Amino acid sequence: MFKLRRRHAWRARNLQVIVPFPEVIEADQRAEPDLPMTVVAYHTDDELYRNEAKRMCASALRLGIKVKTTVVQSQGDWVRNTSFKSDYLLHERRLVKGPMLYVDVDAVFHRSPLAYLAQLDCDIAAHYDLGDGHLISATLFFQDTPAVHELLAQWHQQCLARPDVWDQKVLQDILEEDQQSSQPHYRIARLPVGFCWVFDRENNLKAAKQPVYIEQLQAGRMVIDKDCWRDKWFSVRKSKVQRRLDRVQEIEKVLFADAPPI
Repeated sequence: MFKLRRRHAWRARNLQVIVPFPEVIEADQRAEPDLPMTVVAYHTDDELYRNEAKRMCASALRLGIKVKTTVVQSQGDWVRNTSFKSDYLLHERRLVKGPMLYVDVDAVFHRSPLAYLAQLDCDIAAHYDLGDGHLISATLFFQDTPAVHELLAQWHQQCLARPDVWDQKVLQDILEEDQQSSQPHYRIARLPVGFCWVFDRENNLKAAKQPVYIEQLQAGRMVIDKDCWRDKWFSVRKSKVQRRLDRVQEIEKVLFADAPPI
């Protein structure tokens, strides 16, 4: 296959969204060692997502954050692999004691989010997109409460019943139905966009300037792009795919600066 790279992948507003990845870690960016919180993530056992996990764990380690990563079997396609999240988190919530932070493996940490999360009075915390308001399940915080165990069980059951629906849409439907009831069961906190900062998403500019804790690098763009152009000898690389490739390279120059050349 021949791929033609676009020369103008980055528009001015995309560039405005970019937040410099920290080359030097200051004391206030590091995790406090005595905070009882577990960070979890999962990925399929393929080259793309193994590299995502390596990058994410490297970004966490430099901040003093340990990430419990789990390798899982592919469920068949990208939508089903993301919808497996409810099954995975239900299992992890039963194993892990205390507060638990889930982060998609195609992310990097700019600063520790643990102290901020430890102050939240909620069962679940998530970020809602600044554009259309949909829940984004790339970063999710859970307390260790009976309500959370019930929520995760319900989420998993509904994902099984709706296998072709995006996991975060299923979760949002559950939470919205609960909040519309006369006696809501779940306490929900909304995370600022700095907990789910998609590196080139123009909607981020709608928020006031704030710290970026977790940057999402959108590995799904690579999966979708590959599937679209499979078995075709010629394609034009999409701008959003090129932007991801550029951003990953920029971050890895910082993270793996001391790595020997291959």
